[in-house]
Amino acid sequence: MKTLAYILICVCIVMGCKVRQTKENEKLIVCSTSITADCVRQVVGDKLIVKSLMGPGVDPHTYNPRPSDVVLLNDARLVVYTGFHLEGKMAELFDRLSERKAVISFQLDFPKEKILYTDEITPDPHVWFDTDSWIHSMNGVVDKLVDLYPEYELEFRENFYKFLVKVEKKTRELRLKLNEIPEERRVLITSHDAFHYFGRTFGIQVKALQGVSTSQEPGMRDVVDLVDFIVKNDVKAIFVENSVSPKALKSVLSSVERRGHHVRIGGTLFSDALGSKGSGADTYLGMLDHNVNSIKEGLK
Repeated sequence: MKTLAYILICVCIVMGCKVRQTKENEKLIVCSTSITADCVRQVVGDKLIVKSLMGPGVDPHTYNPRPSDVVLLNDARLVVYTGFHLEGKMAELFDRLSERKAVISFQLDFPKEKILYTDEITPDPHVWFDTDSWIHSMNGVVDKLVDLYPEYELEFRENFYKFLVKVEKKTRELRLKLNEIPEERRVLITSHDAFHYFGRTFGIQVKALQGVSTSQEPGMRDVVDLVDFIVKNDVKAIFVENSVSPKALKSVLSSVERRGHHVRIGGTLFSDALGSKGSGADTYLGMLDHNVNSIKEGLK
């Protein structure tokens, strides 16, 4: 059924399914993830309608597009996505859609020298944790918004500048918080490899059980190596993620306990998606704040 739905979406986008053209559609921006959606909202304020295909806690690596997504994508004046193969199963859809409407990726203006790679050719897609480069990558999105809605140029650029200042201030504040943790204890262990940009930005060593994509199942060797690392480095806490099942990481915890070393779950971090409304991690800045506070509390 998932394959059938995917084929249906591809056909609809290629054929250009007809939808009602309304005033609301003219102001509709559709973003791939909750993270991209929040950042676009910071720019457009209440002038436009911003919707996300993937809601809070949804894993973009394994997301299967639904027929209902066709409606949103076809209605949208602009489609915004992350890129770097984060939205793996939707990359082809975005490419086809760009042939007949405005589509833009944060990847376009992300500084190439700042990209981390998982191997010689595969980029790590979790780029929003490099806060400086992520904000830089928003320039292309802002320019596209201004191009489509020139009447709001002054407001959009002013909103973007205010957001940039907030992100820079928050980054400095959070670096200072994590620096309070002794360097030898500044080790972050998570479910999947989503925090290397985070580690580079905030000065913390990062280890994970799975690779950068949650579609990659961890093997026995991965578990053994991580258990050895935890015991050898006297790690006190490991962290689960809101968009990833904690089952595999809990097996690591059990294996560590059998080796006579006590380790606890330090908290839940937000990696590929924001939290639900009211969680405190339902915005980009809130997510950063939550993660750093949870790590500091868990590793103290």
